[in-house]
Amino acid sequence: MTPRQAESGVRPILPTERINARRQLELLDTAVELGGPEMLPVPFPEAGSRLRVGKATVQSAQGFMRQNGLLGPSRGALTVTAEGFRLSELRRTDSARARLYLRDLWKDAWFTRSASKLLRSAPEEATVLAQRLSRHLSKTAERGMHLVEWLEYALVVEEDGEGRMQLVAARVTTPPPTPAPPAAAPLLATAEEISGLPDSQFFAVMQAYRTLLASRAHAGSTTPPA
Repeated sequence: MTPRQAESGVRPILPTERINARRQLELLDTAVELGGPEMLPVPFPEAGSRLRVGKATVQSAQGFMRQNGLLGPSRGALTVTAEGFRLSELRRTDSARARLYLRDLWKDAWFTRSASKLLRSAPEEATVLAQRLSRHLSKTAERGMHLVEWLEYALVVEEDGEGRMQLVAARVTTPPPTPAPPAAAPLLATAEEISGLPDSQFFAVMQAYRTLLASRAHAGSTTPPA
């Protein structure tokens, strides 16, 4: 819990233990689909029927998404926010950008800050991170694990190759002065081709573009006038 939340008396809500983060995202997609562009409220039973889960599962899943900006308050129904609608829209068209969007949306969330603090010095096993994030909030292990899944989807944490979770920023190093873009996606690839890349290649290409543009800007600023 952040100091601001403690001062306001808001108790953080963890994700439900009934369905994992992937299914919770599908529930958001269902609410967007059934609510339409007008973002109409979707009753719990209707959303549950479409997702093939019970009303109680829908009700338990909406708390975390409501508290964190993807759903709005609505008695007995799911009502998506503009942010939730945008995330679902991106999930249909560009999965990599959907994850980047959620990362930016949640950059100041209590769980993002907590994970950043807990993993600052070293990676942790996913179960350990889940326990530490959910401490004093729930004794149900699955709720903490599902929060870690959300953090992984939002590009806050990732596996380090040994099954432990680390901050995504932890693997970002100073790029070489003359980077070579991945062979699978040359710098002259179309936007559609780049968007269709797997997430790992997509981020590598974006890093290559940023480095190239930065090097060109630096070269331009140091060129003496004629």
